[in-house]
Amino acid sequence: MAYSLPDLMQLVLVERGDAVHLHDGEAPVLEIRGQLHRIEGPRLESGDAQTLFRSIAPKGEFQKAARSGLATFEVRHGEATFFRVMAFREDDRVRVELRRVL
Repeated sequence: MAYSLPDLMQLVLVERGDAVHLHDGEAPVLEIRGQLHRIEGPRLESGDAQTLFRSIAPKGEFQKAARSGLATFEVRHGEATFFRVMAFREDDRVRVELRRVL
């Protein structure tokens, strides 16, 4: 897999972004002040978004996403930064958004 969530969260911080969006079949998309910017790099392969989500999701949230199609929780990045992680099941695929909490 070409991407890691810690690296993507760090990119959001470095670029002073709001969020990063992950969809299988597409390169990650960085959201900066409401504008979407596709990251130059490889596309996520089938199942990569779910794998990335699973890598940080508490067990209960991963199971919740599998059952209901939606899960939301917060995760710490570094000393003082938090991201709200939202996962949506859509057409048997998982879409993930990591949004910086201000």
